[in-house]
Amino acid sequence: MNTTLILGAGFSKNSGVPIQSEMPALLTKDRENNDFERGISLVLEGFMRDVFGFEKDIYPELDDLLTCMDISTNSEHHLGIKYSPIHLRALKRLIIYRIFTILEDSFTYSYEVEKLIRFFIGAGLEHTGFLVLNWDTVLEKYISMIDQGIMIDYCNGGKYLTGDRGFKDERGESRRTKIVKIHGSCNWLYCDNCRVLINDTMSKVSTIRKVGIKRSDFELFNEMKGVSDKELLEELPCFICGDAVSAHIATQNYRKSFRANSYPNIWGEAEDMLTNSEKWVFIGYSLPQADYEFKHLLKICELKLRHRKDRRLSIDVVLLNSETATMKYQSFFGNKINRIFNGGIQEYINYLKGT
Repeated sequence: MNTTLILGAGFSKNSGVPIQSEMPALLTKDRENNDFERGISLVLEGFMRDVFGFEKDIYPELDDLLTCMDISTNSEHHLGIKYSPIHLRALKRLIIYRIFTILEDSFTYSYEVEKLIRFFIGAGLEHTGFLVLNWDTVLEKYISMIDQGIMIDYCNGGKYLTGDRGFKDERGESRRTKIVKIHGSCNWLYCDNCRVLINDTMSKVSTIRKVGIKRSDFELFNEMKGVSDKELLEELPCFICGDAVSAHIATQNYRKSFRANSYPNIWGEAEDMLTNSEKWVFIGYSLPQADYEFKHLLKICELKLRHRKDRRLSIDVVLLNSETATMKYQSFFGNKINRIFNGGIQEYINYLKGT
């Protein structure tokens, strides 16, 4: 593995996907004109108003929303008298459903992004790996456009869904590219009973079913009791044990836990990928404080074998008009950085052409 591309929210932003700071304003906007979508919007708007004093265009940050919910549910405490842990778990499912819908519906094609991915894939699948901090499947979409014969290897030990009730193990495929998603992905499903992880790379499962919204969730909120779309909420059975499966992601908050379920293995793969690379390319990633565990991993991988390597690790950073992020990289990596490109992907492509 010669090069690892580390992709943040700014990478997906090039393809129309909102960044985290833009997400709260979109949570209460109906994606479709029906009672189900309107009900979700009303419930989320009411929660923001009751808990965070939401009014007009001042929305709570996504980190604050999810962190307050997670701490309350994990400790089995209320968040105000209206929102018990049962209510909060249902609210989280509604928020994740709305986020997943936004991620899928917002995608727009970018010629620049395709050209960038094409360049690194062309350098050889065995020489390039991708480490993604986003839940979306933007990268996977471009790889499929470039070559549908390339198999996505999520390095998560999961099964690959091939049909309504079937899967296969594709790790033996020769033409594959490694994509390690340390926060999970919107096309992953997990069974809490038999603990199998399922990769829905072909988008066989609808968003509403993969999130695991339950019929009982509707009864918790007055805004949704009259919704007639409950028949859409059939639980998705695990293809091994028959129990219900649902999304498997680490939500954006300061209480992320990567020590449960499949995440230890995924983070181990990320460590191997980073350690064995000669070059890191950060694209659209701003080194946020909330990712302190990942920043610590970067330091470990940068330093642990440095005394044994003949060549110094090369680090490129691709940003777009962000002096703040530039300063973060300079203070974190110092003179270890090779180049910082603050003109976006096109500036970096122009540089690659000349090398």
